[in-house]
Amino acid sequence: METLSQMLARNLRLIPDRDFIVTDAETLTYRAFAERTARLANVLAAHGVGKGDRVGLYLPSTPLMAVGFWACQRLGAVPAPVSAMLRHAELRRIVARTEMKALIADATTFAYFAEIRGEFAALAHCLVAGGGDAGGADLDRLMAEASDGFADVDCAHSDTACLFFTSGTTGTPKGTAQSHFAVASTLRDMMVAHRSRFGEEVYLCAVPLFTNFGLTVTLNLCLYTGGTIVLHERWDTQKVLADIGRHRATYFGGTPTMYAYMVNEHDPARHDLSSLRICTTGGSPVPQPVIRRFEALSGVTVAQVYGATETCGQNVMEPTAGIRKAGSTGLPVGASRIRIVDEALNELPRGTVGEVIIGGDCVAQGYDHDAEATAAVFTPLGWRSGDLGYVDEDGFLFIVDRKKDVIFTGGHNIYPLEVESVLYGHPEVAMCAVVGAPDEHKGEIPVAVIVRTPGATADEAAIRAWCRQHLAAYKAPRRVEFVDEMPVEAAKIRKRDLVAALREGGLDRYRK
Repeated sequence: METLSQMLARNLRLIPDRDFIVTDAETLTYRAFAERTARLANVLAAHGVGKGDRVGLYLPSTPLMAVGFWACQRLGAVPAPVSAMLRHAELRRIVARTEMKALIADATTFAYFAEIRGEFAALAHCLVAGGGDAGGADLDRLMAEASDGFADVDCAHSDTACLFFTSGTTGTPKGTAQSHFAVASTLRDMMVAHRSRFGEEVYLCAVPLFTNFGLTVTLNLCLYTGGTIVLHERWDTQKVLADIGRHRATYFGGTPTMYAYMVNEHDPARHDLSSLRICTTGGSPVPQPVIRRFEALSGVTVAQVYGATETCGQNVMEPTAGIRKAGSTGLPVGASRIRIVDEALNELPRGTVGEVIIGGDCVAQGYDHDAEATAAVFTPLGWRSGDLGYVDEDGFLFIVDRKKDVIFTGGHNIYPLEVESVLYGHPEVAMCAVVGAPDEHKGEIPVAVIVRTPGATADEAAIRAWCRQHLAAYKAPRRVEFVDEMPVEAAKIRKRDLVAALREGGLDRYRK
């Protein structure tokens, strides 16, 4: 089995002149991409970065994110993609815990990071594309001066290949450490499940590259299969629809929200979706009417998938042909195994609801620098998902509920405790809870339920502005509900009562 750098070397031998990354600004063949990764690997090596060192990639979804990730693979370093949307508090936790030796940014993200850079003595180097002032080295100049040849550092399959950040219910960032073996195994299994044709597929990616969904499930799968990827920096429905036809895309993977946008804006006179061969969706509850409408207008099956950062990719997938079961996320992919267990990790009979555990070659090594969190969810059976579900007599997995409080909206995970911590910093918030409310397009939206301090006058606009000042925009509550009392039991807010009330139409029972 190949390590990640060996995958790129294989494509450089077999298909050097095939287009790999396509954007409006440029097109990179596999040869050009390999040369650019070599230049960056040489720059990093010259700055003292070596095998096993963590390198932050604080970048938007541009080719530089891909170049940074694969330059690290060639060097044996460990790339750690970071969302370009994160704010000070979030960056502090990630950079401090990861012990990054270097960070790659562009002019926009570094302008923000520069304000707190002095807090991190271990972060020796900041390399900035598009400008090197304010304490960052000029990455464009350094890469232009570097050699386009590099002798790849050998890595073992057990070595950590990358870190992707996930927080769980606590909001504390955890870097999920994925090994070369786990990533390669997942890519292998996805290629088979998708029936991908080497050197022929065209992937359209509009999912953020700092996520496992964007980088591993889409971009790295494209590289593994020798495909071409049409990369979008941000979501634009009309551009996505146009580029599917323009570039004859064969694969699209996105959140249910993305499909809802496309269904609403598709114009058969202008948008040609006939090239699509396979589409997948996951990341939040899937509204079946939206998916069926997209299937009708595109003529392609949209396969629901289930997986996680901790298991490197798509581990369960609806069959693209044959039997499909309404409400099911499908069958285990490749070497992935699904078990349903009780609280004591005893396996339950088929048809019985319990916690879903994903096992097999796909499971990550654990959480970087967090032995306690690792021990809690990485077991000999596999990774404890925290989701409740059952497997039917034919082996199809059905997810019925979540044990976690995580809110899934439009492909993002929102961690209530993190938002609540920001809300409690507002001087007029006495008590708060953040819960998910159903939403037709996004699956769920975050709703802040607040008891104000006596005499307070803060309104919804003020609370939302406060959250946007301290959090990435997607984490800010979409609604704010003010109540006079909270449902409390044993000194804890009963969030499930709030969720039930919101589903039933309102929170009037908690207002005097």
